[in-house]
Amino acid sequence: MAENPVNMEIFDMADEFIAVANRLLEEEHKDLGQISAAIRYAAARFSAHEAACRSGDLSIDKEKAHSWYSDQFNKMLEENLDQHIEMSKQR
Repeated sequence: MAENPVNMEIFDMADEFIAVANRLLEEEHKDLGQISAAIRYAAARFSAHEAACRSGDLSIDKEKAHSWYSDQFNKMLEENLDQHIEMSKQR
Protein backbone atom coordinates (compact mmCIF):
# COMPACT_ATOMS: atom_id res chain seq x y z
CA MET A 1 0.00 0.00 0.00
CA ALA A 2 1.43 3.37 -1.02
CA GLU A 3 1.95 6.05 1.59
CA ASN A 4 -0.35 9.05 1.61
CA PRO A 5 1.48 11.95 -0.16
CA VAL A 6 0.74 14.25 2.80
CA ASN A 7 2.30 11.72 5.19
CA MET A 8 5.32 11.39 2.91
CA GLU A 9 5.78 15.17 2.99
CA ILE A 10 5.60 15.10 6.80
CA PHE A 11 8.12 12.26 6.93
CA ASP A 12 10.43 14.16 4.56
CA MET A 13 10.25 17.29 6.74
CA ALA A 14 10.90 15.19 9.85
CA ASP A 15 13.95 13.71 8.12
CA GLU A 16 15.30 17.24 7.68
CA PHE A 17 15.07 17.86 11.43
CA ILE A 18 16.68 14.49 12.11
CA ALA A 19 19.50 15.38 9.70
CA VAL A 20 20.20 18.53 11.74
CA ALA A 21 20.17 16.45 14.94
CA ASN A 22 22.56 13.92 13.40
CA ARG A 23 24.89 16.72 12.28
CA LEU A 24 24.90 18.17 15.81
CA LEU A 25 25.69 14.71 17.19
CA GLU A 26 28.28 13.59 14.66
CA GLU A 27 30.02 16.79 13.56
CA GLU A 28 29.61 19.09 16.54
CA HIS A 29 29.76 16.29 19.16
CA LYS A 30 26.76 17.61 21.08
CA ASP A 31 25.18 15.41 23.74
CA LEU A 32 22.46 13.02 22.49
CA GLY A 33 20.18 13.79 25.44
CA GLN A 34 20.52 17.52 24.97
CA ILE A 35 19.79 17.25 21.26
CA SER A 36 16.71 15.17 21.98
CA ALA A 37 15.56 17.64 24.65
CA ALA A 38 16.07 20.53 22.22
CA ILE A 39 13.95 18.80 19.58
CA ARG A 40 11.18 18.11 22.12
CA TYR A 41 11.32 21.72 23.31
CA ALA A 42 11.15 23.00 19.74
CA ALA A 43 8.21 20.70 18.99
CA ALA A 44 6.39 21.87 22.12
CA ARG A 45 7.07 25.52 21.38
CA PHE A 46 5.98 25.28 17.75
CA SER A 47 2.93 23.20 18.71
CA ALA A 48 1.91 25.88 21.22
CA HIS A 49 2.29 28.43 18.43
CA GLU A 50 0.10 26.33 16.11
CA ALA A 51 -2.51 25.91 18.85
CA ALA A 52 -2.55 29.65 19.48
CA CYS A 53 -2.94 30.38 15.76
CA ARG A 54 -5.80 27.90 15.37
CA SER A 55 -7.68 28.83 18.52
CA GLY A 56 -10.13 31.64 19.02
CA ASP A 57 -9.33 31.57 22.74
CA LEU A 58 -6.40 29.42 23.80
CA SER A 59 -7.26 29.82 27.48
CA ILE A 60 -10.50 27.95 26.73
CA ASP A 61 -8.96 25.46 24.28
CA LYS A 62 -5.77 24.79 26.25
CA GLU A 63 -6.79 21.43 27.76
CA LYS A 64 -8.19 20.17 24.45
CA ALA A 65 -5.00 21.22 22.63
CA HIS A 66 -2.80 19.68 25.32
CA SER A 67 -4.69 16.40 25.08
CA TRP A 68 -4.56 16.34 21.28
CA TYR A 69 -0.83 17.11 21.05
CA SER A 70 -0.04 14.64 23.83
CA ASP A 71 -2.03 11.91 22.09
CA GLN A 72 -0.27 12.63 18.79
CA PHE A 73 3.17 12.47 20.42
CA ASN A 74 2.32 9.26 22.28
CA LYS A 75 1.14 7.56 19.08
CA MET A 76 4.26 8.64 17.19
CA LEU A 77 6.55 7.58 20.04
CA GLU A 78 4.84 4.19 20.33
CA GLU A 79 5.22 3.58 16.60
CA ASN A 80 8.89 4.55 16.61
CA LEU A 81 9.70 2.51 19.72
CA ASP A 82 8.05 -0.51 18.10
CA GLN A 83 10.15 0.05 14.96
CA HIS A 84 13.35 0.15 17.03
CA ILE A 85 12.34 -3.05 18.84
CA GLU A 86 11.76 -4.78 15.50
CA MET A 87 15.09 -3.53 14.11
CA SER A 88 16.93 -4.78 17.20
CA LYS A 89 15.42 -8.26 16.69
CA GLN A 90 16.78 -8.36 13.14
CA ARG A 91 20.39 -7.78 14.21
